[in-house]
Amino acid sequence: MTHDIGALRARLASGDGPAFWRSLDAVADSPEFRAFLDTEYPAAARLAASPDRRGFLKLMAASFAMSGLAACGQPDGRTQEIPYVRQPERIIPGASLAYASAALVDGFANGITVTTRNGRPLKIEGNAEHPWSRGGTDVFAQGSILGLYDPFRLQTPQHLGRPSSWQAFRAAMTGRVAALKAAEGGRGLHLVTGPITSPSLAAQIAAMRRDFPGMRWHVSAPVGRDALYEGARLAHGRPLETRWRFDRAKVLVSLDGDVLDPGPGQVGQARDWVEARRKAAAEGRLLALHHAGPSPNLTSAKAESPLAIGADGLSALVRDLLAEAGGGRAQDSGGPAAAWRAKTFAALNAARGEGLVLAGAQAGPELLAQVHRLNAALGNTGRTVFHTAPVPVLDAEPLNALAEAMRRGEVQVLVMLDVNPVYEAAGDLGFLEALARVPLKVHAGLYQDETAFHCDWNLPLAHPLESWGDARSLDGTVTPIQPTIRPLYDGRSVPEILSILTDAEAKDGAALFDAHWRSPGEPDAAWTARRDAVLQAGFFEGTAFAPEPVGAPLPATVTSARPAPSPAGPARRVEVVFRPDATVWDGSLANLAWLQELPKPLTKVVWGNVIAVSPGLAEREELRQGDVVTLEAEGRRIEGPVWIQPGQAEDSVTVSLGYGRRIPEQLADGLGYDAYRLRAGATPWCLAEATLAKTGRKAPPVTTQDHGTMEGHDFVRVQPVGSTAPVASRAALPSLYPPAPTSPGGRYDQERAWGMAIDLDACIGCNACVTACQSENNIPVVGKEEVALGRWLHWLRVDRYYEGGLDAPKTHFMPVPCMHCEQAPCEVGCPVEATVHDREGLNLMVYNRCVGTRACSSYCPYKVRRFNYLDYSGDMAPVQQQQRNPEVTVRARGVMEKCTYCVQRIAAARIDATKGDHAPIPDGAVVTACQGACPTRAITFGDLRDSGSRVAAAAADPRNYGLLAELNTKPRTTYLARLVEAAAGEPAATPGTTR
Repeated sequence: MTHDIGALRARLASGDGPAFWRSLDAVADSPEFRAFLDTEYPAAARLAASPDRRGFLKLMAASFAMSGLAACGQPDGRTQEIPYVRQPERIIPGASLAYASAALVDGFANGITVTTRNGRPLKIEGNAEHPWSRGGTDVFAQGSILGLYDPFRLQTPQHLGRPSSWQAFRAAMTGRVAALKAAEGGRGLHLVTGPITSPSLAAQIAAMRRDFPGMRWHVSAPVGRDALYEGARLAHGRPLETRWRFDRAKVLVSLDGDVLDPGPGQVGQARDWVEARRKAAAEGRLLALHHAGPSPNLTSAKAESPLAIGADGLSALVRDLLAEAGGGRAQDSGGPAAAWRAKTFAALNAARGEGLVLAGAQAGPELLAQVHRLNAALGNTGRTVFHTAPVPVLDAEPLNALAEAMRRGEVQVLVMLDVNPVYEAAGDLGFLEALARVPLKVHAGLYQDETAFHCDWNLPLAHPLESWGDARSLDGTVTPIQPTIRPLYDGRSVPEILSILTDAEAKDGAALFDAHWRSPGEPDAAWTARRDAVLQAGFFEGTAFAPEPVGAPLPATVTSARPAPSPAGPARRVEVVFRPDATVWDGSLANLAWLQELPKPLTKVVWGNVIAVSPGLAEREELRQGDVVTLEAEGRRIEGPVWIQPGQAEDSVTVSLGYGRRIPEQLADGLGYDAYRLRAGATPWCLAEATLAKTGRKAPPVTTQDHGTMEGHDFVRVQPVGSTAPVASRAALPSLYPPAPTSPGGRYDQERAWGMAIDLDACIGCNACVTACQSENNIPVVGKEEVALGRWLHWLRVDRYYEGGLDAPKTHFMPVPCMHCEQAPCEVGCPVEATVHDREGLNLMVYNRCVGTRACSSYCPYKVRRFNYLDYSGDMAPVQQQQRNPEVTVRARGVMEKCTYCVQRIAAARIDATKGDHAPIPDGAVVTACQGACPTRAITFGDLRDSGSRVAAAAADPRNYGLLAELNTKPRTTYLARLVEAAAGEPAATPGTTR
């Protein structure tokens, strides 16, 4: 659909438009949009249209063909299952077994537990005892279970494109490496890895460098944290990790910050933030967040005062704040930025020593250094801001040093472990051309990726769930990595590959782990007991880094001015901002179908990336959603579809990494554009100037932002902090129907009453709950074409609403599962009673009764029911079904499905309760998949009739309200309103009103 941006802006400004809106289409409220809403499934009439067969088969392979034969077949060649002759220790058939381990993001660890069944990993959960993650997870951890079973993984060593063996690789490398060592101490040998936080791997590389003093080590980190460490060096003279104590702060200021965004710190930092916010709310105040940056993100989405501003304007803004903090005057010339600065500085100045200013990894070293100086000037350093030693090892050389060495012919043997520099190197580096000059190239990875195609040896890496190892979290805590399954393929871990290259006798992962962590002379029994305790806990106690004192920051140095903009021509000059993708990150996760079909938190785009432009730029350049445009700088060029993004800085465009892969026959091949081609190595996160031009073509992105749109009002509610007035009336609504059997006074009113409460103030829209639900409940992936037809199958969606104008709106997230209504309209609509209530209030689906009329979906005002138009998970061999959760039915074509409150977990708790003295199920014994995955603990679940339960307390909270409660459906899923600042002189909220 096309829009008049000016008309939309005027409609919102006049108050005639909606207070909360999901998309530009919803603001326009055009006849086309109304027609879209007439049917929940807008393409139901197009059942004859089927997806491309080749693409469909690739998708099914990636999501479901989980290589059961490889898992069951052992290295001795056995290819069929046989009964146990001797029962394996600790394995009880049909019972779950959990292992503590780590999920890695750019080498950083988040503590997890891996649930296995009969020796096969099925589900990732957070490790509640881990001091960093504290039970939370993210989408990357949840999706990693799919990566374990990915049939596209490299399965055996290859030499010159032909199958080989590890023995042949060792034989070929031993003489070559020995000759380099003997001649010049290893000169000509270059090693490339990703960021290293593992103490054991760092020690192994250090030992290798001692044995090969001429060897050079490089790190490829396309989404690295180098700018953070360089910013600390500019300000404090040495690289430092910067951490924050949100609980000691009264005001937060984010300058292009990413504290709540996907990445190594999201799980722990989001938990710290929400606990501090809850603590402040309990004290009757709001821990307000002010955010300024060029591109909206999850951090800006939780800001009370968001400001869209380009990189140049942001630098000037920080300079003015620093001047004011030192008693000087700002130099800005008015406008929204000046108003935002004045409000923000007033808050910071009033809370000196109790304020907190932060910036993200993409902000740039100079701006980060200025933020350090600003915190020092405000008295925050050492109080709300503290520093530790850097977590990763920092003495490796960057990738550009390797490219220069390759061009000079200095590289004789290049070993690249778990990196893909041909794809992820900056476009101006010329990495592929330089690589051609290397005589012997070795690559190890999970996939045969872009780099593998240009190497002599391709080695299969073991998945982290198959490996031994360790890694540090962002706080420094060391987390062990232990295998949860025997390797499915003939893979080795990075430490094992280094051992093959350097040790006289290659060691396996367990031996390498023991060799590093076992103390010299420690008795076998003592080490075994200590190791088992660590593996059971999931972390090495006392390994977090202690704060380090820092002195007064160094003065700022004069930096070269940015070049003046080029004269305007027929094409538009814009600033380009690069960001990692919220689902596939840097592209390393692009083969995971769960993450490809996971809607991006803000755009809700799936199966691709977009070029985000501001409404103002779109209006001036007459750009429409889906117009294909080109971005060109210094001879490098990309093209992609336009996405008009509210909250984007006026003359900045945002491109996301991770797409544009060129790996034939793999799932990610051909999706989206490759933003790395446009990237500059010197300024990886921002191009000061690029040319934007229209191509005249259209390629509308596939998005779910208007799928499941509900009719009604007051979906999102807010409450001024400190108010005790209920946001919704608690009075019973009149009804022509008798009380539901599960309602008070009904025949089941003494049974358990399962319910859920979702705190909108705590929800950061990260989507961990959505991926956890998919993993737990065997929800299939349907593919790009099917999502475009409205046939997606997620049981849980996270609606994103905007509040305010187009240019700098506030953002709200609302997770929407099934409401489990006590008076459920779907049950009235179903002609065959396939959807029914049980005595504990659960709205259940009886799949073998469902005949596919979809009447229940028509009756559901919440649009949370999904229909299997095709058999998305059929034709699978029995051994391939082992990845699925055996406690959850796999649905067939023609069946409706929806959220069940994880009824299988409720049943397990009920069975456990009956094993003993039939005691009541204690509060917290049932944790739904979405609840367990949430890093901010925004979801509470339990028995509403247990007055001491957390969910009962949430239901009694004045912020609690039911979605579309005016329909008298009596939903068991309710919400807690988001907290907002109380305006000066504003009266307390009255029941039934919202702002």
